[in-house]
Amino acid sequence: MKKKETLNFRVSAEFKRRLIEEANKQRRSLTNYLETTLMEVWGKQETGSNKPAEKRKQRRLSE
Repeated sequence: MKKKETLNFRVSAEFKRRLIEEANKQRRSLTNYLETTLMEVWGKQETGSNKPAEKRKQRRLSE
């Protein structure tokens, strides 16, 4: 996918260091790491597997 948009935001030096470190662990560029990670989070949200209220409800039902 060809990228045509630019996104700029400010973060702390520690946050940036951690992002770069995590991207390097997965052998990804920083952009690819952020995009992939956010897509995974959004996918979980869409399926409802990451909703705190739903997790609490499931915990109560299993007790």
